[in-house]
Amino acid sequence: MHPIPPSMSRIPLVLIAGFLGAGKTTFLRRLMTALQERGVGHSVVVNDFTNAEVDATRLRTSGVEVRSLDGSCVCCSSLNEFMQVMGDMEVPTRGLLLVEANGASDLISLIAALTARHETRRYTSPIQITVVDARRWQKRGEHNELEREQVQTSTYWMLSHDETLSQDRRDAIIAEVKALSPRALPTDPESFADYLKLLCATSRFSSAEPRAQFLHDPVIHHRHHHEDERAFTAVQVQVPFVVKRQDLENTLRSLPEEVLRVKGLCRLAELPTVPMSFQHVRPQAETWFLPMLSTAGITPIGVIIGVQLPVADIHQRFAALPSAELIPDFNPNDW
Repeated sequence: MHPIPPSMSRIPLVLIAGFLGAGKTTFLRRLMTALQERGVGHSVVVNDFTNAEVDATRLRTSGVEVRSLDGSCVCCSSLNEFMQVMGDMEVPTRGLLLVEANGASDLISLIAALTARHETRRYTSPIQITVVDARRWQKRGEHNELEREQVQTSTYWMLSHDETLSQDRRDAIIAEVKALSPRALPTDPESFADYLKLLCATSRFSSAEPRAQFLHDPVIHHRHHHEDERAFTAVQVQVPFVVKRQDLENTLRSLPEEVLRVKGLCRLAELPTVPMSFQHVRPQAETWFLPMLSTAGITPIGVIIGVQLPVADIHQRFAALPSAELIPDFNPNDW
């Protein structure tokens, strides 16, 4: 049961968090569909290390403003740009703003900035939902602490990639999540959309009722996961205009162990008329493809995210990825 607060005077702000590859964009896409079905207006901001437009392209639908924001994350190097976007963003009347933070964001710092900065006075304090990757939960090695911290600040959470887990393992993960954030509630895109619909119905935005402000924007000091030997970095690579699926998968599997996640846009020889987004997540080295909602202006590209990435090696491997000819009379059932 989602609690409904009393009537508000600000725009609901929803922050979608989760570690790299947890399924934040998939959750966001399902949530957007559910909100559209319920007639709830919304705008979207997507942040990522490099070329956030990759995810923004996957999300764009008629009548919804989706803005992309590049930079290591909105809690540090992209913070000022993010605050400007927050101040300028057009949000539908009685609608809400959805923000997808990249998978390495320090949520404690980000929430502090969202609460204190003058650019966010139009919005409520953030309602944070964390997507928890059940299959890879606390299997991040030196990044386990960051994954836990992303759960600790949650108001809601949802398990992803839990289809093949045993019930005992699933129950154990749920118990750990509840211990980290005892007041957070489990949800799913449809239930969360129902809650947000009621939340927006209580909204009575008035610019004359801003939240309490600091005289000056605070300087937020924190030990950040981007500032030491564990720092996340990103590399952007070119992908041939048309590739065979097997060739692309082989290249992704061949990438060095420093790579944690790859995502991008491509055209496959097997289905060249349907642009695809692709995802590759370590350590399981799983790859999956998803048809794009829009076919206009798709430029094949890849974004590689990891720690201490060997840039030259990565570029060399993608440079060796062969272009492909279209495959005539391909049967998708054989794919």
